[in-house]
Amino acid sequence: MQKEEKVVVVLLFMALGTLAVASWALGDFDPDPKAGPRPVSIVAEGTVSRVQTTDGGHLILRLQSSSMPIFVSRESGAEIVAERVAKGDRIRAWGEIAEYEGRREMVVKRPEDLEVL
Repeated sequence: MQKEEKVVVVLLFMALGTLAVASWALGDFDPDPKAGPRPVSIVAEGTVSRVQTTDGGHLILRLQSSSMPIFVSRESGAEIVAERVAKGDRIRAWGEIAEYEGRREMVVKRPEDLEVL
């Protein structure tokens, strides 16, 4: 092997070693590409400016301090939350950011994830 070929082989092994270390240190970037992006969990707190029940029995809450609506599906206890929350109440909600019709919203998974303060 000539000198240039040896340099190329050494550089190739260095690049592979760097990739192996980065993969080990950072883990898999996308372990399951079919699963899609991981949900982002957030907490929202504020005064309820609007309580809306949809035709499907879901609940949408809007806070004075945020333009992102809080969505509680019928299956996640919308009826229970609607009985506890009224316009003007100060609430704290835990949920995940989702997208609906091109807009971001916070999705609450269970009634216990929303409390009136």
